[in-house]
Amino acid sequence: MYRSPVIWHVGLIYVAFGFSYIIYLTFFTRYLIGEGGYTHAAAGRLFMLMGWLSLLCGLIWGWISDLIGRKATLIIVYLIHAVSFGLFALWRTPAGFTLSAILFGLSAWSIPAIMAALCGDLLGPRLSPAGLGFVTLFFGIGQAAAPSVAGAMADAHEGSLAPALLLAAGVALLGAVGALALRQGRTSA
Repeated sequence: MYRSPVIWHVGLIYVAFGFSYIIYLTFFTRYLIGEGGYTHAAAGRLFMLMGWLSLLCGLIWGWISDLIGRKATLIIVYLIHAVSFGLFALWRTPAGFTLSAILFGLSAWSIPAIMAALCGDLLGPRLSPAGLGFVTLFFGIGQAAAPSVAGAMADAHEGSLAPALLLAAGVALLGAVGALALRQGRTSA
């Protein structure tokens, strides 16, 4: 399984989620307060709205991926994330921030659910837990690296997190491109 190019490809797609989402969530309230003019309470309310919206997104998007396929669903979700992160960076109004939070909330935890199903599709029931564990290492690498990169970018741009959020949008877009190139069907691993 570890030698399967398809599983490595899935891991590279998954790193895009780990890298991009953690920038958005880590700096969400700081950006709203520091650059959006929000109070702590208002930023917290928007974060809470996003959290409430995210409660069932894994189940919903998992079901959608059963209907239209893992590849198509990953592309859609990564594009939603790219739009969400880009809106957050560029449309600095309450409407822009709210739309960004709603889009992310409705799709936030969909990618882990889809990745679990995708590993099952590619590897079958016996190897899918190992496959999911392996690709989750990639997710973790992205998640570990992103806050430092975002912080360094903010330091280089007079404290603004907008460039880091645009990077998150770009990486999510790369996740969509990676998913577009994904081969369907069971691997020989």
